[in-house]
Amino acid sequence: MDPSPRVKTSAKVKSKNPSPQHLSKRRAVTVRKEVPFASLAQALTALRPDDAQARLFGELNRCLDVALNNMGRGLSMFDAEARLIVCNKLYREIYSLPKALTRPGTPLAAILRYHVKNETGRDDPQERERQRKWIKTHVAELALGKSFSHTQSLEDGRIVLVSNQPLAGGGWVDIQEDITERRQAENKIDWLARHDTLTEVANRHQFNEQLEKWSAALQDGHAFALHWIDLDHFKEVNDTLGHPAGDALLKSVANRVRKVLRGTDLVGRLGGDEFAILQAGATDQSQATKLVERLQRMLAEPHRVLGHQVTIGASIGIALAPKDGCDPEVLMKKADLALYDAKTSGRSTYAFCP
Repeated sequence: MDPSPRVKTSAKVKSKNPSPQHLSKRRAVTVRKEVPFASLAQALTALRPDDAQARLFGELNRCLDVALNNMGRGLSMFDAEARLIVCNKLYREIYSLPKALTRPGTPLAAILRYHVKNETGRDDPQERERQRKWIKTHVAELALGKSFSHTQSLEDGRIVLVSNQPLAGGGWVDIQEDITERRQAENKIDWLARHDTLTEVANRHQFNEQLEKWSAALQDGHAFALHWIDLDHFKEVNDTLGHPAGDALLKSVANRVRKVLRGTDLVGRLGGDEFAILQAGATDQSQATKLVERLQRMLAEPHRVLGHQVTIGASIGIALAPKDGCDPEVLMKKADLALYDAKTSGRSTYAFCP
């Protein structure tokens, strides 16, 4: 006999030799089937984690929380229904989200609505409909297994690169990286490659690049004037007061030229004491003359340079496009010839292409 306790369970079976009464009433007979109690206890124990397992799970959760919240990037995970599964601290900070919107199960629609309202102040029905369509398209593309990224420019000046990675079982993971400093560094490098660092106007490279673009647009009916400027008596300032004073004078000249020009015009420093201007829309000499006379008046006023008062002038040669040519190199040569005529005529004057 099995000495271990037994638990009795029951099952309904039909009698093998039913009596007529049984046949007429089709009554079921209950019999007992015994299961060892020890086997049931072992099964229940397997289903319930012991204290060691509970401690292990707790430690794993703490490690995961530490890892997520010490990442250098924001992280968020959404399920196939566009509901938040988990996010880390940096994700909350990037979008300034309240805790209520970072709980598991929060719809993406609620997070997006809060973010847009916080950034733009918009929360009208049209805006919410636009957000709904965006989410629908976003989820559909991810469901097709597409991975993609885009940049977000926030109101506080930060730039965030968002990368989306779909999950095999539905849903996706977002990674948010603050690339503000990287983008600023890239912009600075690009700016340095296209500007004169002393005067902060366009350098020769950018000026020539724009001249080519403007020349190509002449066939569409555009017109412009090219002014080549050479400062008179600049060498005397450098020799008398030194190069720091000469640099300060060049900065002063560039600032004054910028004040005279419109937003559609461009000034560049070609090197040394030579500047050039592209004047948009100048179709004849009268329009170019108005600008050049304003320039000469502004530049002739005394400049305050490192405690010294300096007075200079400017000789300017002018070529008109398309009247004097459509090729950038030809226009530069004709403006140079006009500048030579201005300088040989006594300086502090201007001349048009002969």
